[in-house]
Amino acid sequence: MRDVPLPTEFYGRFKVFHELMTTKIREILLVSSPYDAFTMEEDGRLASRIINEYRGLNLSQPPRVTRTSSAYAALEHLNEKKFDMVITTPHLEELEPFTLGLEIKKIKPDLPVILLTQSIRGIYPLPEGERSRGIDKVFVWSGVSDFLLALVKSAEDRLNVDFDTRLASVRVLILVEDSPLYYSSFLPLIYKEIVRQTQAVLEMGLNEEHRLLTMRARPKILLAVDYEEAMELYERYRPYLFGIISDARFPKEKKLQEDAGYLFLSQIRREIPDLPLLLLSSDPANRISAQEIPAVFLDKNSPNLLAEIQDFFMNHLGFGDFIFRM
Repeated sequence: MRDVPLPTEFYGRFKVFHELMTTKIREILLVSSPYDAFTMEEDGRLASRIINEYRGLNLSQPPRVTRTSSAYAALEHLNEKKFDMVITTPHLEELEPFTLGLEIKKIKPDLPVILLTQSIRGIYPLPEGERSRGIDKVFVWSGVSDFLLALVKSAEDRLNVDFDTRLASVRVLILVEDSPLYYSSFLPLIYKEIVRQTQAVLEMGLNEEHRLLTMRARPKILLAVDYEEAMELYERYRPYLFGIISDARFPKEKKLQEDAGYLFLSQIRREIPDLPLLLLSSDPANRISAQEIPAVFLDKNSPNLLAEIQDFFMNHLGFGDFIFRM
């Protein structure tokens, strides 16, 4: 029996996936006060939770966590070892977190620095100007099982989106939300749903290696916290958008504006008539504004919010069965 060469087309299809998500969060430096460290340990060891979340969703290579309670020791760690993300908590003894963030940026300007707080009241009002640039995003520790996965994946998406969209036209979903409390809750829901739905539509018969590679092409989720940032992301990734989820009220020109979400989604609807849009609000009266856009409306206070978000993914973002609508 002579050897028959294996077809190369099958393996060639997966070559592009090897080149996606080239920047991964593999090493995390956690800078936390003893109290914050104790609280998070009470909720379950941070590293163990990350590993369990990755395994639960069949994702590869969970990151490792190195912890220190000293801001100065953290800066020494950065000079001695490569880290892909820094998570800091408030109430550090030596440096407050925004000052620590600025010092980190002097060493590694592109390193994501996340401020993780137990309560939003302890850090408000947030600093403005130069001091605010030390922290990329503020998250509120929710303790939900998928929170850490969303925190890591959100940073990875920002780091990889430019390259992955150019190389493979990877899709982009924009979330516009200015409240750390709300986006700390929404992102875990959205990421879990994105991962589950992407896995559900993967080709049958793929082996585990090919499934993990294909997962790299899942949609990127980009968070914007004000009107200007949302418009910038929209203009930059417009050819790759497959949906936008927006709060009704967020800052525009540095002032909180009640109808910012309505204005943002209305402009997009005029320019891209068939793009799926979702307006979120804790005020049920904004349902009328959503109908005027038109966009799907969800009440933030709904007890069935998770199921309603899943319904939006299935019926509007194209993850469900193929249905002829027209």
